[in-house]
Amino acid sequence: MSQATSSAFNTRNRYYNPVSRIQSLIQNLDAELITLCKQCSLPKNVGSASLNNDSTISTAQGGSQHHQHQHGNSANSLIQQSRPTSNANSAGTLAPDAHKRMLRNTYRTRVIDAYRNRRIFTVYGNYHTVRRALVRRGWLEKLPASRHAKLQTMSEDSLLEHARRGNDYEAVVLSKMINNFPAFFIWQSKGARDLFAEVKPYRNRVRRSQFLDFSTKVGLVGCAEQERWFREDGVCGMSYPRVYRLGANSVEERAAFIEDFHHTQARALLRYLKEHRPVDMVDLDHGIVLSTTIDYALNKVKNMIRQKEHYSLDDARIKMPTPTEMVENQSFMVQSTKVLHTNAKFKVNEKVMTEYARLAAQYLDQIESLRPDYRWDGCRNLWILKPGYQSRGIGIVIRNSLDDILQWTSNNQNRKYIVQKYIERPCLIYRTKFDIRQYMLLTVSDTQVTIWTYRDCYLRFSSQEFTMDDLRESIHLTNNSVQKRYKNKLTRDTRLPKNNMWSLDQFKCHLRHVGAPDGTWAKIYNGFKQNLTAVVLASLDETELTPNAFEMYGCDFMLDEYYNPILIEINSTPDLSPSTEITARICPLAVKDCIRVVLDIPRNPSAATGLFERAFQVNYNVNKELDGTRPLELNGTQMKLFESLPKIKTNPRSRLLRKILNTVPIPNGNKLSKDKSKESGQKKVLVGKSAGNKLSRASSKALDVGAKTTLNSTTRENLALQYTAPK
Repeated sequence: MSQATSSAFNTRNRYYNPVSRIQSLIQNLDAELITLCKQCSLPKNVGSASLNNDSTISTAQGGSQHHQHQHGNSANSLIQQSRPTSNANSAGTLAPDAHKRMLRNTYRTRVIDAYRNRRIFTVYGNYHTVRRALVRRGWLEKLPASRHAKLQTMSEDSLLEHARRGNDYEAVVLSKMINNFPAFFIWQSKGARDLFAEVKPYRNRVRRSQFLDFSTKVGLVGCAEQERWFREDGVCGMSYPRVYRLGANSVEERAAFIEDFHHTQARALLRYLKEHRPVDMVDLDHGIVLSTTIDYALNKVKNMIRQKEHYSLDDARIKMPTPTEMVENQSFMVQSTKVLHTNAKFKVNEKVMTEYARLAAQYLDQIESLRPDYRWDGCRNLWILKPGYQSRGIGIVIRNSLDDILQWTSNNQNRKYIVQKYIERPCLIYRTKFDIRQYMLLTVSDTQVTIWTYRDCYLRFSSQEFTMDDLRESIHLTNNSVQKRYKNKLTRDTRLPKNNMWSLDQFKCHLRHVGAPDGTWAKIYNGFKQNLTAVVLASLDETELTPNAFEMYGCDFMLDEYYNPILIEINSTPDLSPSTEITARICPLAVKDCIRVVLDIPRNPSAATGLFERAFQVNYNVNKELDGTRPLELNGTQMKLFESLPKIKTNPRSRLLRKILNTVPIPNGNKLSKDKSKESGQKKVLVGKSAGNKLSRASSKALDVGAKTTLNSTTRENLALQYTAPK
């Protein structure tokens, strides 16, 4: 009895977990996992789940810890033995393939859904904030060739083996599957070719002609020339320093710059007289500059005032100076440069200089009331030269000599230099120059162009204190790409930031600290919007209004001494890298809000736009008939000015002149011609009577009037001058 019982017990232990039961358990688990995979984006590992379930079952059935371990090992060994010898329905050989098939089907479902809903995007460059914002909205990325280049060389099966939710393998697999589909959102560089234009994707580029591309220096000059046609007080208006394109072969523009340089020199001399005491500028015995230099400057500014007050198109034409004027200009430039650069003394007495200073202040006030941008000028006549198609401060120099400027632009014709009046009287913070980086977003829909401005911005400081005696870039260029190459000056004010950046809140606090008028920031921000609106409107004539196009710009402004914003330049690809703690906060927020405006507003007009606000909107209609068969239509009604024509009163003076002309004695030669004309008239009348036609009284009067003799031109002009001259 004991032997039989022991043998039965050993036999039962050996076959306690049969292979058939384990196989059925694995198949049931696989079926459950397939059901779950249809509901989830990624399935679990079938093999690992099966093994975990087997070990759990064996653990529950065993009694002791040693028995559980021994029993689990026997189950695992039986599974491993059964898989290679099982039939085609065995889960051991099909588990990896089934896993890949389920992943592939799941990914294909996601790809088809993304294509149907236009949610495939491509981002060139390291704009991870854009990627995260799109993925969070359910978009799939079509990878460019440079992103995950090594993984893109792997086969799809190899990628599926390592694909997990959110990892790079999954991203590459999805990208391979949507490779033949177009992208409906493209974030690309400015020079890249516009792909998939037929599906009208959201693209971060708004194309326009080179002449009015305000993201370049040359194009911004073209917009400054056109914006006067769109200027409207309180809505749009451009505050921009005077600028000339010297890189082009334009003789007129070169002559206009030379004339402006001479005018600026005259105003600089008058400002010098206004800002200095008369006793410090005169030396009757040893002075080297004569008073004729001041007289020349006063006459020049006086003529400028007269021209601005009575402006006409004839005044706009550039007139080449005569040889005498060229000599006078050259002499004035030499003498005034001695005063402005070396503080040379005038050879006049103090009383005369006091009167000159009074006239100088009077003329400056008059001309600056007509041209507010002249208030930005100082006493140095400085001009800044910029390459027409470069950014980040590359190739920028500052000069105050006319010959140096012309020589520099002539030697660098290929860089298309522009010359711009340097702002010599900017707003300073603790004796340091700064500018303001403001973001603008431009969106184009089927019927509208919308200008969005960002309600947050930041300030960028120079690393050195501001001075006009030193023209190095570390003092006068506030670009972060320039200033990061220099160390902050040790004697600079300690209240300035070490990273040379301020947030908007810090700037507002400074305005309150220095006692700026209430509403100063609101005035500055409104000036930003008016400048940017004017620029965009000036460029619309040569802008490609492609639906779904958008672009975010980095706009640089300066402030004058009265907190009026001055537009300096606009960048089409602003630096959005977290270079400081200020940009690390504002740049990602600006990009996220940009995606909100571009993607959320078309689907829901009341969606949140973050800190972007609508500054201006332009409605336009595009003729969608590409064949051009639709003719131009003009609809309207005729306008009546008068129901009946008014009676025109004749001028008494004209009646008097007519009476005088009728009573003027006729010379003998004219009498003869008059008699001949009478005879011919009588003959015509007789012929008419013989034909049986009678002349009416009106026709006879007409013959009498036509028979009168007219005066020659000299007599007529003398009489007209005599009797029409004002008394």
